Amino acid sequence: MIRNNHYIIGFILFIVAGTNILQASPVGEATLFEKFLGVLVSSALVFSLIKGYLTVNKIWKRRKNEEVANSISIVAAMLGFAVGFPFLLNSVLITNDYFSAAKSVIALCLAFVFTMIGTGYYVDNNRGVGFLTLLGRALNLERKESGELLSDMLRPKGARKIIDILVKLAAIDDDIAQEEIDLINQFAEKWNIEIPELVPGKPETITNLVDLKSLVQSYLDEGPDTDVAESLVDLINLMAEADDEVTAEEAMAVAEFTGMIAHYVSLEKGGEIEMWEVNIVPQGDDQINAVGEILPELDVVQDRGGRVFKVGRYFSEDYAEAVCSKYISIGLYSNTTKKMVDFSKEQ
Repeated sequence: MIRNNHYIIGFILFIVAGTNILQASPVGEATLFEKFLGVLVSSALVFSLIKGYLTVNKIWKRRKNEEVANSISIVAAMLGFAVGFPFLLNSVLITNDYFSAAKSVIALCLAFVFTMIGTGYYVDNNRGVGFLTLLGRALNLERKESGELLSDMLRPKGARKIIDILVKLAAIDDDIAQEEIDLINQFAEKWNIEIPELVPGKPETITNLVDLKSLVQSYLDEGPDTDVAESLVDLINLMAEADDEVTAEEAMAVAEFTGMIAHYVSLEKGGEIEMWEVNIVPQGDDQINAVGEILPELDVVQDRGGRVFKVGRYFSEDYAEAVCSKYISIGLYSNTTKKMVDFSKEQ
């Protein structure tokens, strides 16, 4: 019952206000429509009061929470004064529209409450701090965060992962050049993304080509626009050539990632792409059993050259050859075969 008191009070105020308006004018001075319009105006005022109360009620209980205080735009709250006060003066001094004046008073009260909460005035950690100091802090925070929404609207989908890809690609050859750092910082600042400070030379963590490939695939799994994905190819190439030296590791990574992106685009637009298939060709039953133990997820299949294990398909010949070399090093014969693949027909 107690929790619903404000609804009951609002309803009573609505009835009383409507009744007063209906009785305010002598019979014949106002038409039925004008009286009805007066009821609507008075009810709108009551509803504005209830709306204001409910708005403040939800946040008032949490006014001491610093996160809640920081979530309020102090500039927007203070603009409430700039908007409400002129309307209040106009309604009282010029138009004598007291209903509008009452609505302006409600708006000014809301502006005051949200300004006080937005400055963090009620936060326990801010006790003893002057209001002007709190206001300055709130305005400074507002300045820093004012572009967040716009940046999110302008930055491409998966921008954070694009930056991570560039950082890892720069370290793929175990050396980060200043030119690569400058390029990364340029896009990080453009998209308003904070990144750790990068220094030229040997990276703190070793970049694994397989992990980097997984990161690229994770980015593509988010479903970026094909135009943005294709632009990433140019960005990856630009990154690899930033220091005027393309190492073997960078060339292999660029070729593989270019193929991965081409695969993604082909799925979206259709068409064939060139891929390299890696096969392990066992030399006898002993090697078939050995491969079965090492790679239990693979099944032996009959191909034109006999029985083979199909390891996978890759987008660059260099990457496929590197995979082959891994199996050759443990005594398993493997080869690569070029294939034209249309993924849209494999769905």
